[in-house]
Amino acid sequence: MVHFDLRKGTFRSLKSASTFTSTTKSDPKSGKWRFRESIGRYGILVIAGGSILSPLMLGLLAILWAGKGPGSGEDASSSWRNIVLRGWVTEAVTLCSLVIQVCTSAQALICTSLAAATILETTGVPLSQVAEFSTMRGANDGPWRLVYLILKSSVWKFLTLQPLLMLILFIGTMATQFASTILVTDLDVAPITGYANHTQLNLSVSDGISLAQPSESQWILKPTDYASFGEIPSGISVQPTSHGFSDTGNVKRIFLPLGHDNRTQIHHYNGRAYGINSRVACAAPVLSGVFQTFDPGAKPLPFVLTMIGNISYEATFRNAGLDMPPLCADGKCLPSQFNCTMPTAGIPGRLGTYMCAPDLSNVIDADNFTFFSDGRSSPITPHSMVFLVTRNNGSFDDWSFVKNVSKIPDNPNRDDEWARWTLGDNINLDASLCFSEFLWDMSNVDLSTPHDTVEPTVPYDPKLQTADTTAVRTLLGVNPRAPTPSDRQLLTVNSISNTTTDSRLLHYFDGALTSGIYGIPDLPSGTTINGDGASYGVSSINPFLDYAIVFQDTLNETNRPALAIQATFTIMAMEMHYANLAMLDVPEDVSITMAVPATVPVRWTGFAIVVGIVCANTISIIAITAVFLLRTRFSKQGHFWHTISQLISESTVDILQASPESRDDHVEKEILTNDPMVVIARCKRTGRVQVLRRDDVENGRT
Repeated sequence: MVHFDLRKGTFRSLKSASTFTSTTKSDPKSGKWRFRESIGRYGILVIAGGSILSPLMLGLLAILWAGKGPGSGEDASSSWRNIVLRGWVTEAVTLCSLVIQVCTSAQALICTSLAAATILETTGVPLSQVAEFSTMRGANDGPWRLVYLILKSSVWKFLTLQPLLMLILFIGTMATQFASTILVTDLDVAPITGYANHTQLNLSVSDGISLAQPSESQWILKPTDYASFGEIPSGISVQPTSHGFSDTGNVKRIFLPLGHDNRTQIHHYNGRAYGINSRVACAAPVLSGVFQTFDPGAKPLPFVLTMIGNISYEATFRNAGLDMPPLCADGKCLPSQFNCTMPTAGIPGRLGTYMCAPDLSNVIDADNFTFFSDGRSSPITPHSMVFLVTRNNGSFDDWSFVKNVSKIPDNPNRDDEWARWTLGDNINLDASLCFSEFLWDMSNVDLSTPHDTVEPTVPYDPKLQTADTTAVRTLLGVNPRAPTPSDRQLLTVNSISNTTTDSRLLHYFDGALTSGIYGIPDLPSGTTINGDGASYGVSSINPFLDYAIVFQDTLNETNRPALAIQATFTIMAMEMHYANLAMLDVPEDVSITMAVPATVPVRWTGFAIVVGIVCANTISIIAITAVFLLRTRFSKQGHFWHTISQLISESTVDILQASPESRDDHVEKEILTNDPMVVIARCKRTGRVQVLRRDDVENGRT
């Protein structure tokens, strides 16, 4: 056991030494050391440099986080795109985090010295800890030890300024060690617009390819492609005029010449592509004729209901506020006779809906008649396809009043583009006369999209026996609740030029679409298309469910038969286009930019946490430095002799003499019975800076 020898000779010799007194008093800087001398060049470099570098790294990270922009990085800076497309995002995050960690750790070492000095010269420390606090001013291993000593002394000290700042610094320094891990949680794989690829695609057919018209109805084939397309809208409102004329205007839709596996990731396409011009106009018809029933034969129906008669185009156009279109000789370019089977409503609350093509046999020169109709300048042309859209809410029982033959009443009510008859026991029969124009063309186009496209489907629920066409109708622009191009997954048409409608393949597409619509390769004498899966009756064509449900849902949602026809026929044209891509064999140059899966920041949570940590750290560092400069006079950060010299005083001389070979814990046990609070201050009697009891300093007894 060490026994303290209370010999004061050594200290008295120090106290009386003139060198200490004269040196201290002659130093002009002893009253208040300058900033550079109290913190040192290295300390200034670390604190100032770290306070600049850490925010700079946060700025670089912010650029990396925000650099993608609202799209898929197509408008990002070249530097951002190089980092992302080369797969350097994780490395960049790690490097910036490392710089922040190094700066914070170095600053924490300096600030630990400054905080220890401030505590020594202001609030003081227990005598048992004064040696460790003093040496911390010269060298330390970080804030954790200082926080531990404060906590060991009293947890309530963290409610005072300097210990609280050290606690924040300690937590911040520890947290920055995980900055890289925190930031990486914001990263994920996302599609980024890559670099343009100049390649070749087969876009036309050679003379050796035979182009025969389809031999089967397009209606009965399941649509397999609901692809995104570029669209040039008409700019015309489809809402009926005051005279009840509804016109979609000419809408041009351009299809990418690529298969399903590639086209959803296309972000930019430049080259030639096929498009379809479509325009449908409808008006309330003026009809004359009869309803008629006949024996269904082997069909399990009570009877077959038909509507037979003639269309008065002159009266129809006059009522719609239109001039008579420039028709060919005798006005017979448009079919006027119709013989349409009619459906009944199979489900209460639903409508029986059919679309009927009038008889073409009375059209002049029917053998040479063509439906290559150009509606770009006029809604009705001599070659318009004509359809009579009918819907009614009557069941077979309701329609039994017909009894073989019943005249179509004159002067129906008109409701926009619909003519309405009230028949029998509250049967409401609506009819609208529609004129459609469809024309294929080919153009040089520039198409783009800021994101991967999502191709819709028509999911069918076998239990409910229903299909959901919402996504497909959204793509086609006939869903009123999703009007924006982004909602519709459309491609942006940046430019279009060199449009042609005259080529062997385009004529084939025109003829194939006509045959597909009528369901037969020859001109029809009258065709009825079932427009709703809930309709009961006899029709020439029973379409695949997708066509019927899209038609009926569009009609129900918009009440515009023009939109229903345009949407349905666009699906058919799209299917025809992609089904025939395989036969193209003449390559042409194109430029394709596809999305590349890359690791990019997709969230801001981790970044915000790191920003908060670094900001709290920086504020605590600045505050610790400011308090040190304002409230200390006798400490020099990073210097050692003064940290040892200032320990020599009447309060410590016995401990210093008794502990040259003792452990700290042994010395603390010996002095804990008298462990007063001490500070570093100037002794008035000797002029030396040394350890003094805090109560003596406060009471002026030094």
